[in-house]
Amino acid sequence: MNNKKGAELSMNVIVIAALVLVVLVVLIVIFSGKIGSFGKGLNNCDSTCVTSSSDCAEGSTPIFIYSCDSNGDGKADGGNYCCKTS
Repeated sequence: MNNKKGAELSMNVIVIAALVLVVLVVLIVIFSGKIGSFGKGLNNCDSTCVTSSSDCAEGSTPIFIYSCDSNGDGKADGGNYCCKTS
């Protein structure tokens, strides 16, 4: 008596696991580029970087941004607050 059910089950599990792995790799490749560009935009400030929230001019909203970058060169411009104007 051959027990083929056990062999078929393990082969199905291997095929499904391989397909799931391929899908995961494709999703990681797709989203890794998107997440990288999202991370770059987090420190950007389209206004002025200041060291304290009280340094923002009246009418502007201080937003905490670690290593604030107001000119977009990828380097911190001093301060951790971006003064956003409405």
